Amino acid sequence: MGATILLAASAIYRLGYKLHHKIFLQPKPQLHTPVVIVGSYLAGGAGKTPFTIWLAKLHSEQGKKVAVLCHTAAWDEFTLLRTELKSATIIATKNRYKTAKEIQDKFDIIICDDGFEDSRFTGAIRFCLDWQEPPQALSSLIPAGKFRSLKQDHDEREIIHLRCYESSNKPADIRFSTESITNFVPGTKLSATIICGLGNPSRFIKDIRAFGVNVEKTIIRRDHDKHFSQVVEAELTQSKDIVISQKDACRLPQATLSHPKLHIAIQKVTVLTAIPNTAIK
Repeated sequence: MGATILLAASAIYRLGYKLHHKIFLQPKPQLHTPVVIVGSYLAGGAGKTPFTIWLAKLHSEQGKKVAVLCHTAAWDEFTLLRTELKSATIIATKNRYKTAKEIQDKFDIIICDDGFEDSRFTGAIRFCLDWQEPPQALSSLIPAGKFRSLKQDHDEREIIHLRCYESSNKPADIRFSTESITNFVPGTKLSATIICGLGNPSRFIKDIRAFGVNVEKTIIRRDHDKHFSQVVEAELTQSKDIVISQKDACRLPQATLSHPKLHIAIQKVTVLTAIPNTAIK
């Protein structure tokens, strides 16, 4: 697709974005229970769900009743959240604001996994996982770029930016890395195929290589791929070791998860700033 066509498509997307917000996402009255939105300008692969899990555990450990909202379309993320957060209530919904309003009296804090563009939430705390400077130009928007909105679409007073990358003069605020890989002992040899259905497969592949795995082959699937299980099972018939993410593992039946040649990469979230703990009263 040529650059001109991509820019035209991005302009149409931009128009649709503005109309959708003007008609359907007008600001609503602020809820009296604190609402935290974990988001990013990126359309996918920013690490929103892992950070949501980290944040929910932090507040659950402080004795707070925590509810986590995710979109019904993100069924794999719902499964991961429910698996990792035993002390929080996980709710899948098509309308985060409506659901938050309905449950606000039952919880001390409501955390939204994504929903960065949902302008109905007045007064919400928005964490923005930044992987580079906020997008400024139309060419940054999908489908020409990887971003869903521009910096001017958001009230900077409500946003806490967390840098997920390091530069020469600023360290990262948050780091994502591979903590362990099931059925694999660091220092030993493992050559494997990586099958990835994440929003940012290149970062996942890089992390797996950094952990010491020899990547022989990569298979990239789209985010929330409903055929992921069939792809993995087909590869396993070739007696090759396979490495997948925790999120991708949520799409597999137990029989497949028990296969000795299937390895799951466990992600580690390291937060290097006190902001997430002090921003919410």
